[in-house]
Amino acid sequence: MKTHLIKTGFIKDNIINDGNTFLLANGHIGYRGTLEEYTKEQLVSLNIVGVYDQYKDKWRESLNLPNPFFVKCFVDDKEISILNEEPLNHSLDLDLTKAVLRRETEFKDIIISSTRFVSHKTDSLLGERYSVKAKKDLHLSLTFGVDLDVYEINGPHYVQKQVIRKNNRLVFNGFTNEDDVIFLTYIHSLEGSTEYKESLFKKDIYLKKGEEISFEMFALVEEEDDSKLNIEEVSSCGFDALLKEHENAFFNKYMDSHVEIKGDEDADFEMRFSIYQLLCVGDENRCRGIPARGCSGQTYKGAIFWDSEMFLIPFFTLTNPIVARNSLVYRINTLKGAMAKAKEFNYEGAFYAWESQDTGLEACSKYNVTDPKTGEPIRTYFNEKQIHISADIVYAFDRYVKLTNDYSILQEGGLEVMYQCALFFVTFAKKVGDLWHILDVIGPDEYHERINDNAFTNYMAKHAIELAVKYLKNKKVNPNKSHIEDVTRFENFINSLYIPRPVSGVIEQFDGYFKLEDVTLENLKKRIKDPKEYWGGENGVASKTKIIKQADTCALVALLEDEFDEDVKKNNFEYYYPRTEHGSSLSSGMYSRLAFRLNNLDEAYKMFRKSASIDIVGSNKLYAGGIYIGGTHIASSGGAYLSLLYGCLGFKYEDGKIKLDPHLPKTFESLEFNITLNNKKYVLCAYRDGSYKVKER
Repeated sequence: MKTHLIKTGFIKDNIINDGNTFLLANGHIGYRGTLEEYTKEQLVSLNIVGVYDQYKDKWRESLNLPNPFFVKCFVDDKEISILNEEPLNHSLDLDLTKAVLRRETEFKDIIISSTRFVSHKTDSLLGERYSVKAKKDLHLSLTFGVDLDVYEINGPHYVQKQVIRKNNRLVFNGFTNEDDVIFLTYIHSLEGSTEYKESLFKKDIYLKKGEEISFEMFALVEEEDDSKLNIEEVSSCGFDALLKEHENAFFNKYMDSHVEIKGDEDADFEMRFSIYQLLCVGDENRCRGIPARGCSGQTYKGAIFWDSEMFLIPFFTLTNPIVARNSLVYRINTLKGAMAKAKEFNYEGAFYAWESQDTGLEACSKYNVTDPKTGEPIRTYFNEKQIHISADIVYAFDRYVKLTNDYSILQEGGLEVMYQCALFFVTFAKKVGDLWHILDVIGPDEYHERINDNAFTNYMAKHAIELAVKYLKNKKVNPNKSHIEDVTRFENFINSLYIPRPVSGVIEQFDGYFKLEDVTLENLKKRIKDPKEYWGGENGVASKTKIIKQADTCALVALLEDEFDEDVKKNNFEYYYPRTEHGSSLSSGMYSRLAFRLNNLDEAYKMFRKSASIDIVGSNKLYAGGIYIGGTHIASSGGAYLSLLYGCLGFKYEDGKIKLDPHLPKTFESLEFNITLNNKKYVLCAYRDGSYKVKER
């Protein structure tokens, strides 16, 4: 069983992807997998989730902090860095079960090694041990401390950077444009005299051949309203003890989400890595939602999308329900923002932001991509037309309640979210003849904008309203009969809502889709003039064709699988799959999930591997129309997990009973899941012959 991601050798072009792949994070803070000598040019990032700032008229985004683990080595006054000297050997080793990153780089004269962690025990703490070993007698000079030159996409975010020093401790106070204050406290363990300038220390030492100097650095990241931890007290526990505490805490989370694939070492490792990435973004202490790029930086403004409800909350619901609940409470806490957005567009109810931050107000701009040739912004309508997110949120609340039996979340605001989302759809729809239609929207396939009667949107809206009605009628959930007067109105709407039905077995993705140009993906790619150009929008190469960005109708039949028979699922998969570019990391996991249920094991396996390995191979797009969109693809990791659980295992929980219907690919001897269900822990085991076992653990 392979539990370490090890990369040897150094390729300069891989620095950004390595930063994503070797990320350390705990849901609150994320430290990219960068080397100590790197600067903002290599996208060094200590990102804090859920704290945002806006500089002038630029995009509002999450905050990056100064780098507390900055170290430069000089041998006989010559800088020794992997950026300017070819190493003899270099390796990065990430322990996926303990969330510890180790680096070792051998140069001609010295060997640099380090051990780093972002604590899952103390969620504001990160620590590192840094060592230099001499291969000959030499004079070593170390410059280390806090690098105040912060990498930012849409900054500068600090109007003032204040550093206070006391001995070997530094306190950084960052005052933002929005009058927040972020605190970074740093301490190092090097004894003896050191020089100090601004935020950096300097230490000179003579090393004999074979001698080694080693020291520890710790940092605490705290917000204005946090209770302050004392870094001297924390660090006095010792690096090894704090590391062990972290390792134990992370390993317990890992075991609660453990998946093992026997017979296929590569698939097993990729799934293990996906789970590692997911565990990095789970916050048990705050109700802030999970950004689309997790803790890996400021991409997508640090905003929360529908990814959270479709790919992340379902994972945590079955592995760490506290994180799932916190993410849903975030939607409760941002309901006012969603209702304000609906009012802005003259609707009632809750129109949740496509890109949501701390307030729930819309963070998505009208111009999300640019023309890579001209640099001109391209108008997109994501912020106005992707209304399905309100239905996705209702879907997630329902799934969480069914799997945890935690009805209290509905009583504490979840039911109000459901009601307001239902009210939004009722007031958004337009009456045409005897039927209500949902017009001028964007479905999950973002290449076709401002379309009518998108099947995904219509079905999910209907499902959301049905759920709202169900829970409004539930006396346990709604003892005071809140909004009960709207139940009849909702039921009448559902009965008159236009629902696209299969034509020759295929559901038309939206009105008019079947009339578009039916070009192959291979031929469409030949029309691309710039590799960074945007395929969607009014003039994108895909917008007048049947080529779609990601699973749309197929996502619908996968999520609401009980509403469609096997022929409809099969016909839609066979129709839309070859017409999908998979331009989003969300796509492959959803297609894999559906393909497993159809027993199309070759395609299911291929798409699962693509979804699970995306941040190992670094193959996904880094740009959309000239805008950098890199970072970790945690929804893809979640999609890989869900494709195995719901697709390959055929997991269902009905009437208090677990049911499985395994469809294992030929390379799998067995598949094992650890899950938590309704406060009980289970092991699900399935075998190639179709047999399975369910047992408590």
